[in-house]
Amino acid sequence: MRHLLVAFAAALSFTAPVSASAQSEPRDLTIVAPAAPGGGWDQTARVMQQVLRATGLARSVQVVNAPGAAGTIGLARFVISEAGNGEALLVTGLVMVSGIAANRSPVTLADVTPIARLSGEYEVIVVPASSPYRSLAGLVAAFQANPRAVSWGGGSAGGTDEILVCLLAQRVGVEPARVNYIAYPGGGQALASVLGAHVSAAVSGLSEFAAQIESGALRALAVSAPERVPGLSIPTLHEQGVELELLNWRGLVAPPGLSRAEQRELEDLVGRMAASHEWKAALERSGWADIYMAGEPFGRFITDETARVAPLVASSAGRRGWDGFELFVLLGGGVALAAAAWRIRSERRRAGREPAGENGPVPVNLAGLGTLALALVTDLLLIESAGFVIASTLMFALAARGFGSRRPARDAAVGLALAALVYAGFTRGLGIALPAGVLG
Repeated sequence: MRHLLVAFAAALSFTAPVSASAQSEPRDLTIVAPAAPGGGWDQTARVMQQVLRATGLARSVQVVNAPGAAGTIGLARFVISEAGNGEALLVTGLVMVSGIAANRSPVTLADVTPIARLSGEYEVIVVPASSPYRSLAGLVAAFQANPRAVSWGGGSAGGTDEILVCLLAQRVGVEPARVNYIAYPGGGQALASVLGAHVSAAVSGLSEFAAQIESGALRALAVSAPERVPGLSIPTLHEQGVELELLNWRGLVAPPGLSRAEQRELEDLVGRMAASHEWKAALERSGWADIYMAGEPFGRFITDETARVAPLVASSAGRRGWDGFELFVLLGGGVALAAAAWRIRSERRRAGREPAGENGPVPVNLAGLGTLALALVTDLLLIESAGFVIASTLMFALAARGFGSRRPARDAAVGLALAALVYAGFTRGLGIALPAGVLG
């Protein structure tokens, strides 16, 4: 239930750039990068800021970072706070498509206004130079024979790297649920893993592995582009009989509630930026592919990507089993149990050195520890079926009893009020879904 961990962390028509003759007055823009500084979305927003200023297409450009949950926190804030604002843009991409599915976000890309797809980077499949797999065919044959014996290294779970592996599995007749994917928090760790032959193969953007491919430390088996990348002799998946291509694309959306005229003005602005020399030079410097697509075609592209990616994310989430929510509850429960154990130990020490009163030594409530553990297990078991409100109410009441309360009716009422407040705040206020269960 990654969505709850997320909750606590949070809070048309053009298919090519339009000509410069359709210029409008420079405006003040806000570009929201739904990620921390330094990542791909932030880099896209910062490059846009520089190009829009340099070309005079905007009077001022402010970049705002709203990180968390594969962009879904920033998306929810954008939809709620910027509705109807014709001078706001949000950077989005493939990772957000998978993040929406993984976090079961009630706010999706259907709630925004598509403006343009801008850039992207193709994925590459590599093996160590010492690997017995000399070609994609050899790797795929081993994968088909024993999927779990072939390990794949890549970036974070549910991201572009894992999506490519799962799509490859589908194309070659392997259940995505049987993929042995090992997620690393960054490209550096994935690179070290494949260089050390700790995984059978690794997947990442071309730029991540380019130096090692050129030096011969890694052997590139396939690239996910529709045709060979200029300057590289890496065969495509298509060339090797796998009908598959994947691009880690990035684009722009506007808030909901815009008029058609406001939408066309933003499309025109972004189109002129994408056609500028400054933007094309920035693409070349960054190693990004120019994949400009605007308006309604971009909207259809997002719909198609969602239909392709969402089932894979659900499959990979099921394969991983416990996710962020369960780990969060276990961590919180572990802290509570440790505190209870410390309290019981302290009581035992006092009971051992203090004289007994008329009622005997200070009683030690060993059952309290078991009650707290029961509260934790109850929440984990009921959160999906009964829903957040009911499961959290029961957990609160049981935890209160474990800490010595003997007022079950009051504890249940307080727990219900707190759970309902959190549910309403996150689901309605922040647009982050919590499981409704029987109340849904």
